[in-house]
Amino acid sequence: MKNKVSVTKGYATEFKTELQSSGRIFGGTYIKKNGEVTSFNGRMGVAKFTKGGKSSIKESNWLIWDNNRKRYMQIIPDQLVSVSAFGNEYEFINE
Repeated sequence: MKNKVSVTKGYATEFKTELQSSGRIFGGTYIKKNGEVTSFNGRMGVAKFTKGGKSSIKESNWLIWDNNRKRYMQIIPDQLVSVSAFGNEYEFINE
């Protein structure tokens, strides 16, 4: 059973660094721009299908390879609802 941990949205930057360095697969839910809540299962640091060149995403956004959909996705940290990683479920709250 996973431990539930509530963290502020400001923790997302530190959490991103931990996930990138670990290379582990993690899951989570987020709110899309149209208001729909959806989930993902993937990891950061995948470079298999990139073509090179300069990245056009913002440094603060998360770039994730989604294992289920077999595509890259960019997540805005303010839109995160929860992330399951390291044996815990982190719920992002506004404060």
